[in-house]
Amino acid sequence: MASLRILAVAFALSLAVMACQSADKRADNDQIQVVKGVETVCDAQADVDAATDTVNNLSPESTVADAQKAGERLKAALSALNRAEQQLERAEVKEYRDQVGIFSNAVDEVSKSKDLTLAEVSEQLKAKAVPLLEARRQLMSATVCIDADESAAADAPPESEF
Repeated sequence: MASLRILAVAFALSLAVMACQSADKRADNDQIQVVKGVETVCDAQADVDAATDTVNNLSPESTVADAQKAGERLKAALSALNRAEQQLERAEVKEYRDQVGIFSNAVDEVSKSKDLTLAEVSEQLKAKAVPLLEARRQLMSATVCIDADESAAADAPPESEF
């Protein structure tokens, strides 16, 4: 009978370890989806910029067909941008949710160790809080796309006026 209890406890512990690993794996996969989502949003923003340029470059010599084509391109680019932003937001929410779960599991684990000091618990939880806080910051921030040319220009020293 005691061996059945030990077996049940061992099984429960192995399930808990597997659940933690799967939560970590889900968080990693969600982070990958967030990165891909940012890339998709940035690409869609570039398409909107290009379509806007096409509309802005219409001239009195442009035809109605040119204007319609430019308008359709802009409409399609805006639609793609909206879809990309929605996908990114969903990925960020999933990542945040997974990080909350991982942190909650860590809190549960340290609360079982009654011999730990508050300082020891604090140190253990600080490491688990970093990805949670990063996921929260990412969820709350706006997506910023940086063009390689703009980045290089921002790093360059200002030109002298003399």
